[in-house]
Amino acid sequence: MTRRIATTVVAGLATAALLGTGTANASIISKDGLRIGAYQNSLRSSTEPGAAETLQQFDALSHDQQVKYLDYTEDPDNLKALLEEAADAPAPGTTVHQLVNLKGGDVQIETDSDAKFTPDPDAGDAVAAGGKLSKGWWETTYTVKQKIFGVTVTKFSLWVDYYTNGSKITKVDHADCAKRNFNAAVSISHSVPKASLYGGEANGEVIWEGSIIYRGFGVEIDKRHHVTANAYGFKSGYLKNV
Repeated sequence: MTRRIATTVVAGLATAALLGTGTANASIISKDGLRIGAYQNSLRSSTEPGAAETLQQFDALSHDQQVKYLDYTEDPDNLKALLEEAADAPAPGTTVHQLVNLKGGDVQIETDSDAKFTPDPDAGDAVAAGGKLSKGWWETTYTVKQKIFGVTVTKFSLWVDYYTNGSKITKVDHADCAKRNFNAAVSISHSVPKASLYGGEANGEVIWEGSIIYRGFGVEIDKRHHVTANAYGFKSGYLKNV
């Protein structure tokens, strides 16, 4: 109880000191507090996957970082970067393909891939001795994220599911996509994902339709999101203007 009272007194003294500097500072404190509270409430009430994790990460930031975080979500340069400067085709065989740092590293655009193999029950491991493939299903994903202070604010994922018979891809089942967007200034929708088998490779593709609206600033950009995979998993991917 004593510690709680002491903490309350310190907080009260700090607030009084700031308020004593003038009504302008009082206004700023109130405005920032309202912005932070509104963003926290939006995450608490969100049914979008990842909202609870984003709220936890946002709460872990300092007050100054939370204010800058919200400023960055409304910064036209960062908003345009999300839709205009995301990665082109990366080099295959790596996990993180590209990391674009903005605002001194506070804001990042990151691209990565993942490939999961589920062998047939009688197939054994994904790759047997001598490099021969096992029979089974792959799910291969290419993802683009925008992070602010390490918190994932917006995320695009596209994946394609396909089957290998032990030597080559024989069937592409489907492609699908998902997004995470906790930026009120950005509205995102998408077309129906498409899958294809071409040249012995599995392909997945979707068009993201993005709109940015902030204080009279507006832009709409369609992005083609593509992933290509071979019988060993991820090969390449990109997110670029249509």
